[in-house]
Amino acid sequence: MTPGAGFPGCTVAAGPRRGEPAASAWRPAVLAVLLLLLQPLRTRAEDRVEYRFEGYYEKDGRMGITTSSVYAQTDLNPNLVLKGEFIYDGISGATPSGGPPPEGVSQVPTIEFSDRRYAGYVATDVRQGRFTHTPMASYSYEHDYKSFGISFTESVDFNQRNTTLSLGASHNFDQVSGIYQPEFASKGTSDFLLGLTQLLGPRTTLTANLTLGYNDGYLTDPYKGVNFYYAFPDPSFDSLPYGVNSGEKRPSHRFRQVGYLAVNHYVAPLEGALETSFRLGHDDWGILSETVALQWAQKLGRRVILTPQFRFYHQSAADFYATRFTGDPLYPDGTPFSYNPDDNTLLFPGDPGYPNGPISEVPAFPDAYSSDYRLSQLNTYTLGGTLQVRVSEMATLTFTYKRYRMVGTDGVTLESAYPVANVYTAGFNLWF
Repeated sequence: MTPGAGFPGCTVAAGPRRGEPAASAWRPAVLAVLLLLLQPLRTRAEDRVEYRFEGYYEKDGRMGITTSSVYAQTDLNPNLVLKGEFIYDGISGATPSGGPPPEGVSQVPTIEFSDRRYAGYVATDVRQGRFTHTPMASYSYEHDYKSFGISFTESVDFNQRNTTLSLGASHNFDQVSGIYQPEFASKGTSDFLLGLTQLLGPRTTLTANLTLGYNDGYLTDPYKGVNFYYAFPDPSFDSLPYGVNSGEKRPSHRFRQVGYLAVNHYVAPLEGALETSFRLGHDDWGILSETVALQWAQKLGRRVILTPQFRFYHQSAADFYATRFTGDPLYPDGTPFSYNPDDNTLLFPGDPGYPNGPISEVPAFPDAYSSDYRLSQLNTYTLGGTLQVRVSEMATLTFTYKRYRMVGTDGVTLESAYPVANVYTAGFNLWF
């Protein structure tokens, strides 16, 4: 399942199967600072083509994702820029099913999965004086997930172009299917952005934005299940205490609020740029998240830029997350039962002789429930670096390595549920 592209200029994760909630960041401030470093690596022309290959490989043969993307941009005239990107993902491997393992086993059960994704977007920047209008359309296709998205961003320059105010709105129309949802179900995602980029000095920029998002429809992951277990007085009636015996169920709506703040500074004596950002997110599923990101873009000679980077993410658990739930998959609406310890008989409504003793109650399933480790209380750590090399006046090569680690912090979810991954990226930029 992969969401469509968001606002132009935002970083969109490759999809929730990677195991981390997507994190968007408005990028003009970053670009403004980096241009001080990258200007010698470019010609004056704005037309360019970029290619990237990325490999995401989880430890122990878990998920593997390979991504190829091609981005192109051309200035049709001084006031009109056309840009677009095509993305291809190949996904395969094992992912946790959501159910707990048998007693004494530390490895969570997994299911095998494979898919391909074709996605892309087309956008234009239309400049009219101080205003820039950016409409965009995006599309993403997998055999189990189809998405069409539209967005519009309006940017206005003030204060001799030292201040930029951005307003944006987007909506995705998605169709979802999977193991627990054989037929396609509808899902909608709407986002609204208010952003500000302020030049604090000739070498320092500040970016602040607020994003409000609303999801509705089928928000459940159709590949994740849960385990319901109820200990009856007669153990022969007990449901299986491990594995998956029901698909998960998430609320049919979600209201998200995300605040983002970044300060970026170019240090002239060192020919380097420091980029710092903080992101605070909250939603009505009960998840509160914080993200801190740091990176230093260091120029080495005339042809090389080295950028070490670090990112830390923390979130609380969703209100409806647990590793196991109380109930019986045969009675999702709950049921009374009676038990006579004298003759060890357990009866349910409709059985002859019911009730034959004190009545107890198997609880009904809750309104929402999920054992998806990505909704648990957790931390993620990303450490790596990017090497950019100029090979000519019109071409650069880019290489990135990142080590990604997710760690559960609730003391309940098994460590084997969380992925550790190596991420490799290679690509090139061509200017014309």
